[in-house]
Amino acid sequence: MTRWKAAGTHLLLSIVVIGGIALAAFLLWYPYGLYRVAGLDRILLVMLGIDLTAGPLLTLIVYQQGKRSLKFDLAVIAAAQVAFMIYGLTTLWQGRPVFLVATPDTYTLVFANEVADDDLAQASRPEWRRLSWTGSQLVATRMPDDATQRREIIEDFMAGGAGIERSPKYYQPYESLAPALVDAARRQTLDNASIAAGELAMPIVSRRGEGVLVIDARDATPQRTLQAR
Repeated sequence: MTRWKAAGTHLLLSIVVIGGIALAAFLLWYPYGLYRVAGLDRILLVMLGIDLTAGPLLTLIVYQQGKRSLKFDLAVIAAAQVAFMIYGLTTLWQGRPVFLVATPDTYTLVFANEVADDDLAQASRPEWRRLSWTGSQLVATRMPDDATQRREIIEDFMAGGAGIERSPKYYQPYESLAPALVDAARRQTLDNASIAAGELAMPIVSRRGEGVLVIDARDATPQRTLQAR
C-alpha cells in the first residue's frame, strides 16, 4: 500500500466517523434547524480540521511500506486522533442545547454550560431540574408581576447573573405563553420570503448567533429556523 492510499483510507474513515457524529448531533440536538444559531458548523469544522491534521496528514507523512517502526507510528497517530476526538466530543457535549426558552419578545437557545446547578435545582418541574441528553426542552418565561422580584432579576443580571432566560426557577409551561407569542409575532416586522401562509416569525438568539424562528400561527409550535437578514 502506498502512503497516498493509506492516507486516503484514513481520511475516508475519519470523514465517516465525523459525519456520523455530525448527523447524530443534527438529528438529536438541533431540531427546527437550531444549528443555524448554535454555531455548530464552526465547532464541527474545528473538529474536522484537528482530526484531519492528527490523522490522515500524519499518516501521509510517516507511512512507508516496510518501515520497522510503522506499526508503532500508526498506533501513536491513532492514539492522538482518539484523544483529539474525545476532546471535541466533550466540548460538543458540554455545549449542547438544553432549553429553548420563549419570552414575549424573543426565543433564546440555552446551552448546557450556561445553566448553573443551583439554578437548575430550583426549577418548578422535575424535568426542568436536569440537563436534557436528547435536545432542548421547550419552555417559556416572563418577568414576574411582583415589582420586587422584577428588580431582583434585573439587578442580578446587571451584576453578571444568568438572566431570566437561563434561570430554570422562572420557567413555566410553553403552552401558557403560546397565545401571547402568537400575538407578539403578528406585530413583528420581520420580512422573509421563506415564511408561508399560516406561519409567523420571531427573533431567536443564543450566545453564538441569532436568526429567525418560524412558528405555527395557531399555537406557536416551532417549525424551522432561518438565518437572520
